[in-house]
Amino acid sequence: MVFLHGAGSSPEAFAPIALAWQLRFPGAVAILMQGLRRFGEVADWFDPRDADGQAADRARSASDAMAQRIVSVQQDVGIDAHRTILIGHAQGATLALDMVRAHPGLASIVVAYAGRLARPIREAEAVAGTIHLIHGEFDSVVPAVHGSQAYCGLSAIGTDVSLDIVEDEAHSIGQGLVNLGTTRVMQTLFRGRQRGRPTPLLH
Repeated sequence: MVFLHGAGSSPEAFAPIALAWQLRFPGAVAILMQGLRRFGEVADWFDPRDADGQAADRARSASDAMAQRIVSVQQDVGIDAHRTILIGHAQGATLALDMVRAHPGLASIVVAYAGRLARPIREAEAVAGTIHLIHGEFDSVVPAVHGSQAYCGLSAIGTDVSLDIVEDEAHSIGQGLVNLGTTRVMQTLFRGRQRGRPTPLLH
């Protein structure tokens, strides 16, 4: 399980979420990644400002850099893409979504909390794996409409995608959203076993 924190955060701040996930998957290897752009104690992954029209390109550059890091970690711990799950929040979720679009086969499952697409879905695009979009109804930082737009775009090209817009939740991940995310992953794993596919769970 690879955890990608939001903008203005850190692996240390995201650690309680990772720990809560690992309690549900005690046999998994948990990796907390550090944002590429550091600002003292916190970091982000890319500059999201789009005054120059280059935000999508910056997101892609960050995706390429992080995909290389994840592949290196997979090789180090002996875990392949079929057993890799990306869990991201906010900008980390946007990064996770962009990585699986730009690098097919990097991970089997993505759980994107409060994510958005860095760029529109192309008509001929194909996105493999399973994507679970989870959004708080009252998220004022990344409004839930971005989750709905991502779901519509991904489902239109046949991606295995789900969307949960959760009542009374905002721009944070509490125990309820941890439970929802881990439940969606367990449902995907169980479905994979039923179909005889490789189980994308880290051991």
